[in-house]
Amino acid sequence: MTRPIQCDNCGAVLLKADLFCGECGAPHPSTIASSQAMEESPPDLLPDTPPVSRPGSDTAWRVAAVVLGIVGALVCLVGFATFLLFGLMESEGLTQGENWLFSTICCLVPIAGTGTALALVGLVIWWARLRNR
Repeated sequence: MTRPIQCDNCGAVLLKADLFCGECGAPHPSTIASSQAMEESPPDLLPDTPPVSRPGSDTAWRVAAVVLGIVGALVCLVGFATFLLFGLMESEGLTQGENWLFSTICCLVPIAGTGTALALVGLVIWWARLRNR
């Protein structure tokens, strides 16, 4: 049979789960011993623990990289499609070369350029945050 734990201050019987004495409020003897052991051990003798990586901490970055890559590729395809569509259309008062130039300035550069930029941002996110994991 185990011996009951008594308060060091007043002698009252304590339970293992008690942190403090119910009579006088003194700390439980086992908590005093464990806090003294922590104070006495030098910090360099504590075991090295690797940094804790939260599960799913990169989930937002992964989603952002994939979404930006997919949206960027789709916007780029839409830009090329509109460039071809408007470049092949005949318009009054414009030569074929002028029509292609107008199509490039109005469709290819802003739309396909935006798609390319979005895809590159997704690639940069992947490269900077996720490539080594």
